[in-house]
Amino acid sequence: MQAIGQLAGGVAHDFNNLLTAIFFQLDVLAQRHPVGDPSYEGLNEIRSTSARAADLVRKLLAFSRKQTVQRETLDLGELISESEVLLRRVLYEDVKLETEYGRNLPHVRADRSQIETAVMNLAVNARDAVRAHGGGVVRIRLARLTEEEAHAAGHPAAKGDQALIEVSDDGPGIPPEVIDKIFDPFFTTKPVGEGTGLGLATVYGIVKQSDGWISVASRPGEGAAFRIFLPVHTPSAAAPAPEPAAAKAPPKARDLSGAGRILFVEDEDAVRGVAAKLLRARGYEVIEAGSGEEALELAEQHAGEIDLMISDVVMPGMQGPDLLKHARVYLAGAPVMFISGYAEAEFSNLLEGEENISFLPKPIDIKTLAERVKQELQKAA
Repeated sequence: MQAIGQLAGGVAHDFNNLLTAIFFQLDVLAQRHPVGDPSYEGLNEIRSTSARAADLVRKLLAFSRKQTVQRETLDLGELISESEVLLRRVLYEDVKLETEYGRNLPHVRADRSQIETAVMNLAVNARDAVRAHGGGVVRIRLARLTEEEAHAAGHPAAKGDQALIEVSDDGPGIPPEVIDKIFDPFFTTKPVGEGTGLGLATVYGIVKQSDGWISVASRPGEGAAFRIFLPVHTPSAAAPAPEPAAAKAPPKARDLSGAGRILFVEDEDAVRGVAAKLLRARGYEVIEAGSGEEALELAEQHAGEIDLMISDVVMPGMQGPDLLKHARVYLAGAPVMFISGYAEAEFSNLLEGEENISFLPKPIDIKTLAERVKQELQKAA
């Protein structure tokens, strides 16, 4: 499983590079083929298909536990209740959704979209199980468990109180001979063409990346119950968690032009070349480097003259964090933005003590990149 996870993460990283190049090229073509052009609909279809591919990559990264995580303090009851409308829509009319909200529901520290994805995947799996037998009931139960209760419910390593999200159904259950394989990537019992085998593998990766535990209880003919356990989080009274809306910067003007000298470091030619071209079109001077070694030479040549360095993290030879450590003396405090198909947590420990660092996960489009470039340069001004 570890080897498969490493493979999935590596494939996802490389595919994110390819998707970034596709999104950049689409931005170029969109300028030439605006609304009303015969090619406009075709370009939109390509963008839609690429977005679906990006979603598949996110699933691979979730399974390999290398997805970018944005943790926040979440009220468990509010999180699931807000998802109920969408859940009811995907369960169809012949499947009934029942929810049970326990008392004193806790807060957890997790990525909202990841937890929503995990619950959605489990609910869809339960839906498919009961529909195959003419319909039935899918239940979602939330509770706060003590350490002893968590042990009894299937979390042998629980320490302290746990938040429980249980998704169960009254379907046919899981056959004993496959129950040990259900979290394996690409394993599915669905007919060909009806499942990728990544749904439960994605849930497993999300739960592990959230420092949680997942267990399953099932008997043939009696349905199945998937239980997600997450550590209870107690918000500090002295420093209450900010509201999600307050954490977001207010919307800025749509002007994406700017000025400044950017050192752009990226070993993928298709990404670097198009990104540099699009940034130049918005008023920036861009110096391109195809490797960490080349970037270090250019940083020395332009010592004190670089306003922002944008660098990939994983490159042949000198990696992004190593480049920063060697080039910092030439950057004179300029901000540095890392872009990568891997999660920030994969390399954040290599940047201890560094300042003016930001991160932008791939795949990205030029609008997102230009917005972040302008934001970083304004902060440094």
